[in-house]
Amino acid sequence: MDRVMGLLVFDSTSLALKTEKALKEARIPCAVIPTPVEITSDCGISLLLREEWVEEAKEVLASAQCEGHLLVYPFEHQVG
Repeated sequence: MDRVMGLLVFDSTSLALKTEKALKEARIPCAVIPTPVEITSDCGISLLLREEWVEEAKEVLASAQCEGHLLVYPFEHQVG
């Protein structure tokens, strides 16, 4: 079963971790996953967000000045 999600990919691991911290401080749940092979990225990890959190995450990242990421949305993520 596929589920529509948001996927954040990054230029570096340190930026991915900084972004994860900013999202968690804003109480936006996210999961660290390996960057899918079909997506080109300089960093091997990505953050997966549920669809309902994508807009709020975009606002948090803009205000936290987290740059160097790409939001892939919609992203079809296989569940189960």
